[in-house]
Amino acid sequence: MSVIETKIHLLESVAPDLNLVSKTLDKLIATIADDYRRKLADYERVLAEYEKRHGMTTAEFQHGFNSGELGDAPEWFDWDGYAALAQEARNKLAEIEHGIS
Repeated sequence: MSVIETKIHLLESVAPDLNLVSKTLDKLIATIADDYRRKLADYERVLAEYEKRHGMTTAEFQHGFNSGELGDAPEWFDWDGYAALAQEARNKLAEIEHGIS
């Protein structure tokens, strides 16, 4: 059992009001989601700058980069890294949304 699972189990065992525990966890999850939304907005701003500078969408870039058509300029690795970070943030937000519904 992980440390977090142990703490949640303890809360379930000792909390006089599980509704309060549930509301507190909901607030924590909302805070984490807000953090991912902020990060995603920052990543998307950077991606938009790359797209404008190079005249292609991130999807078009990734296709060309992954197929080797664009070469291996350091900037391409940065762009690819930001695209990966943005996708990870989207995935985490979808996981949060799926877990809540």
